[in-house]
Amino acid sequence: MSLLFYIKSFLKLLKTAEFSKGIQFGVAAVLPLLVSAYFDLLYVGVAMAVGVLLTSPSDVPGSLNRRVIGVSFSVLIAVVATIIAGYAATNTWIFIPVLIVLMFSFSMISVYGFRASLIAFSGLFAVVLSMAQVPSAGGIIGHALLIGCGGLWYLGLTVLIHSLNRRKETEVLLAEVFEFTAEYLEKRTLLLSGKSIDAEELHKDLIDIQTALNEKHETMRELLISRRRNSGRSGVVRKRLLIFIELVDILELGMANPVNNQKMQVLFAGHFEKLEPINQWSLQMAAQLRIISKVIKKREIYQPFQGIHAQKVKAWQEFENSEEGTGTPEEREALLVYRNLLTFKEKQYQKLLSIERLLRTFEEKIDLKLKRKDAVKFLTTQDYDLKTLEDNLDFKSPIFRHSLRLTVILVAGFLFGKLFEFQNSYWILLTTLVIMRPGYALTRDRFKQRLYGTLIGGAIAVSIVLLVQNRIVYASLAAITLVLAFSMIQKNYKTAAAFITLNVVFVYSFLRPDVLEVIQFRVLDTIIGAGLAFVGNKFLWPTWEYSTINKFITNSIQSNWKFLKEIDFLYRKKDIPRNSYRLARKAALLAIGDLNAAFQRMAQEPKTSKEQLGETFRIVSLNQEFLSSTASLGTYIRSHATTAPSRHFDTYIETIQKNLGEAERSSQDKAEQDTQELLEAEAYYADLYGELSALQKTNRENHEEGSGEDLHHKLQEVQIIMDQLKWLLEISENLKKRMHGLKQT
Repeated sequence: MSLLFYIKSFLKLLKTAEFSKGIQFGVAAVLPLLVSAYFDLLYVGVAMAVGVLLTSPSDVPGSLNRRVIGVSFSVLIAVVATIIAGYAATNTWIFIPVLIVLMFSFSMISVYGFRASLIAFSGLFAVVLSMAQVPSAGGIIGHALLIGCGGLWYLGLTVLIHSLNRRKETEVLLAEVFEFTAEYLEKRTLLLSGKSIDAEELHKDLIDIQTALNEKHETMRELLISRRRNSGRSGVVRKRLLIFIELVDILELGMANPVNNQKMQVLFAGHFEKLEPINQWSLQMAAQLRIISKVIKKREIYQPFQGIHAQKVKAWQEFENSEEGTGTPEEREALLVYRNLLTFKEKQYQKLLSIERLLRTFEEKIDLKLKRKDAVKFLTTQDYDLKTLEDNLDFKSPIFRHSLRLTVILVAGFLFGKLFEFQNSYWILLTTLVIMRPGYALTRDRFKQRLYGTLIGGAIAVSIVLLVQNRIVYASLAAITLVLAFSMIQKNYKTAAAFITLNVVFVYSFLRPDVLEVIQFRVLDTIIGAGLAFVGNKFLWPTWEYSTINKFITNSIQSNWKFLKEIDFLYRKKDIPRNSYRLARKAALLAIGDLNAAFQRMAQEPKTSKEQLGETFRIVSLNQEFLSSTASLGTYIRSHATTAPSRHFDTYIETIQKNLGEAERSSQDKAEQDTQELLEAEAYYADLYGELSALQKTNRENHEEGSGEDLHHKLQEVQIIMDQLKWLLEISENLKKRMHGLKQT
């Protein structure tokens, strides 16, 4: 990669929320040090800086209420852990059992979700840092209370910045959702291009984008819905929520296809260039989403791009030109698919226009029909009862295994440091703590990134220390690298590890003359700590993803079925889409995102056979296709006037349900449905499509007007319903077979 690429990446980092949070962390940590040094009370500043370091990890994006609770618990757990471990550390034989109890207990807090795992990390971190025995005028309790003051100082700063800049926080996140959605649309457009592409690689890219979008959507819902509850009838908040709802609908439309990709290849074989106007239209809408992202970030006045409308006209004109030259049934079917594609893009375009209107009408009264009690249902809540903890006190639980594994390795690291009398043996434990994760793949990645980052950071640090002999420069570089390390820790751990090493070296360079010795021990401790983490995850009660991925597959199958069930209800009742439709869609998106992430972790495990990996990939792809087809069906039904469903529709739905049930149970039972009924249903839709297609041809030949558009709508409904039902049935049958095959491997 060129130097220009790294410069652009760095400049992009400066505009992110992560960098803003890095600055916040840097100010919170450095300011107490400067003030205390001025009054010759440096120990106070050091303890408070440690408090900031211990409590800041739990300050993850979300509502202010959850952030305050998370940081408050981190402060409490850090103080308690420092006091207990601080007194125990004075005696090795007392410290070892205390270390075992605290490490295992804090690790088990992770059963309550992501934020809880970060609170647990504060306690684990505090126990390890207590080994440093930082001198303090107030002794261990005084030092612990100063750590608590540092945590409360960080909490106060967080609340202050949030109150001053809470609108900016929402806007930055919303802008990121726009960017990811645009990228998703661009990747999906490649499927219609007819170009020679690596389908598997494209699928992986879509998985990555969708997983990132799921995370952004979850945080966005929490921010917008919690702010709406607190802000009452605020027009700005309601407008942001409306924009977000339209954006999720655009994503659903982007996922939707009127027919499956294999049929597209057949229908447009040799003349994919006819789809180019639609592809260009889609790419222009994606580009406009990127422009809106920049407008939201910079708070500029939005100016619509008229070229999108011109491209829309061009795409429809291409359809009208093609309509005149159709003759064979295959050409008429391809033309109908083309029209359906245009219809989906038209809906997407209307959603984009809705967002544009919302951006231009700041003072206009916004009518949001989503009630507060319904809005809360879209938030993902965590159950904090004791039963959750009890259920995980079992060797089958990945969290239990991880807690046990982490405890054993940390005790081993402590004994190793004591045995060989390392200068700063707690660095071994720190390295192990930040590298070890419940899964092998994540631990292996962190192992590599930490080693590379530390070696790179150490090499750069040696060069600077040898060339520059100035404590002011060291102090300045320590502050800068601290901010950059904190900013990069979620996005690029290898780079963050390099900056962490640089920061440690510059801090020691400022305080001590023997900095080269410090670098030497830093690298050695990192290698030992990383090695212990890697060995522990591979050999001590490992939780391999291939043994647990069935849980994610089952959850995805269940969520997809519930989504299809909502669409079935909508088709029958002819009502405005209920909130339960959006809730089912959200659950299906989150489930496929979790499945995709689990498969990615599985693909990195050494225990996974190629045969098993290939079979699992096909199952993941089938779930993705099922969701895409379901989204297509739902998008059409909720945006068009449709006829009443026939009994043949019921036959398809019942058969699909049975297939999914058998897939979920990984069984190969013979389907209970009447095969004759299924054949009749297929023949019914085929005959109806043929009759309507022939009638349309006759009307065109006789130049009959009046009922043409109505006939178009009926043909469109039959073609989409027929194709999606057949596609869903085929996918459900394949899922059943694949799940049975996976069970046998």
